[in-house]
Amino acid sequence: MSVIDNFIKQYEKEYDFYKQLARLGHEVLETEIINRGIKAIISNRAKRIDRLKEKVVQRNQKKNYKSKRAIEKDIVDLAGIRVALYFPSEREIVGQAIEELFEIEETKTFPENPHKPKHNKRFSGYWATHYRVRLKNSDEIDKRFTSTVFEIQVASVLMHAWSEVEHDLVYKPFSGSLTDEELAILDEINGLVLTGEIALERLQKAITERTKQQEQITDKYDLTNFIFSNYKTNFKKINFGNTEYLNNYLRAIDKIDTKKLTEAISKVNLNINETFSDQLLLNFIALNENSDNLKKYFGQMTTDKKKISGFELFTKTWIVFEKVIAQLNQENGNKNRKNFIPNLDIVKEVSHLTQEEINQIHQLRKIRNQMLHGYESFTNEQLEKNYKQLKEIVEKCILAIKDEKVKEQLTNELK
Repeated sequence: MSVIDNFIKQYEKEYDFYKQLARLGHEVLETEIINRGIKAIISNRAKRIDRLKEKVVQRNQKKNYKSKRAIEKDIVDLAGIRVALYFPSEREIVGQAIEELFEIEETKTFPENPHKPKHNKRFSGYWATHYRVRLKNSDEIDKRFTSTVFEIQVASVLMHAWSEVEHDLVYKPFSGSLTDEELAILDEINGLVLTGEIALERLQKAITERTKQQEQITDKYDLTNFIFSNYKTNFKKINFGNTEYLNNYLRAIDKIDTKKLTEAISKVNLNINETFSDQLLLNFIALNENSDNLKKYFGQMTTDKKKISGFELFTKTWIVFEKVIAQLNQENGNKNRKNFIPNLDIVKEVSHLTQEEINQIHQLRKIRNQMLHGYESFTNEQLEKNYKQLKEIVEKCILAIKDEKVKEQLTNELK
């Protein structure tokens, strides 16, 4: 039996395993993409046995496989997921989600080299990002699934459609090699697809401009698009984080005021070690005077009214704390710092916080994030204890404020 026949025979036995692996990866990624408000069509598959054999035979002409292991190292898309995006510019957002959700083995971006038009091929071909990944270890997933690499392909809906046609016709023609005329037509279609991607990006911008003119945002896809469009130019420098929590907040309160959202975005500080989305959520809550909205948001996480009250007390106290920090920074020469972002260096100096209290603030900040995102459960007793600790620190910091009017205002807010 040849090396190729041996490999294919083994794959026939393992086909159901790869089918299940693709399904598991699909479920993880699709849930995240939907939660983050990204428009996409997601599909998965295990490589068909007949197609795999064709691919291996073809690649063997160059690779000259010496063992089954050599084929396994070369063919990494036995299980695959395809993400077809409505808007090509959201490849980076999906890329960040993939990096958070999976163990990344390798990333390939196409085209790999700057495009230099040739006389027989004018357009740049396939634009996409391929990720070779593994599922992260989890008690809910069998270990054999976490040790196997699979592929995630991310491109626009138009690019995926063109690549399928091009791949099947060029590599698997119905009869004989394609003529120069047929290749020219495929190149022409590629040009139309690239033009279509530009049109999709223009459509995305037009949707954003229309959203900006509206007083309220009620759709999570509009929310994600609105946020992303504000920082598209320097997106790669941003730890964007998970917009799911913002979408959960929108779901709870039904609508978000566009002007307040714009203001909350303007107060995000890109120079600190906290995700864009986490900052934005807290900024928006801080700017929103309607306490019922906070209750609705926390009400999604628990039916325990006492716990909701504890959540609200702690969160509102934290918001006052960050206002106090902003005031102290401003009074001590940091006027250009963004609001709601604690710079504890000056706070420690002017309010005479102990190192133990500074450490306590860092711990309370972690608790704040866990509560806002609903991925950690706290008893009402724990919440009351955390609230009291935070309140004592805030009271001490307020005393360091020089502006008596602001001091009185923040004292009243704390009460």
